[in-house]
Amino acid sequence: MSETDHTSPLAGQFRSTALNRVDAKKRVAIPAGYRAILGGQALVLRKSHRHACIEAWPTTLFEHDLKPISPHADLDDADEDDIYANISLVVDAIPDTEGRIILDKDLAQFAAITDQVLFVGKAQIFELWEPAAGRAHLEAAERRRRERLAARRAAA
Repeated sequence: MSETDHTSPLAGQFRSTALNRVDAKKRVAIPAGYRAILGGQALVLRKSHRHACIEAWPTTLFEHDLKPISPHADLDDADEDDIYANISLVVDAIPDTEGRIILDKDLAQFAAITDQVLFVGKAQIFELWEPAAGRAHLEAAERRRRERLAARRAAA
């Protein structure tokens, strides 16, 4: 598969936002619409490389975009760093029969998630945010988008 082939094995896109509580056992329910798109498949959770949130990748999509390695590969530092970030430092999350996943303690701490999770749809993946931080991030993104659009209109 080429590096530019990013076709998704999913039946839809994760859209919108949803707020759900974290229970005493550190479980959180995946929003029903997101569960429908997942179709029962597991997730790979990882720290976002850009934001203070957790990225949730459907397993098939996550595996689809990984470069294969070989025992004979001569890996450079960047390749090895990618392997650690994308293989060693991720958590597999299998939804239970009620669509809940257990939040990994280290990932939750990274994202400052305690008693609630803001789910943020991001096309083929979704993110898990501490609610106030997630809302602030979305508001800032929308503000930057409006500013870029206004700048383009002014330049035209």
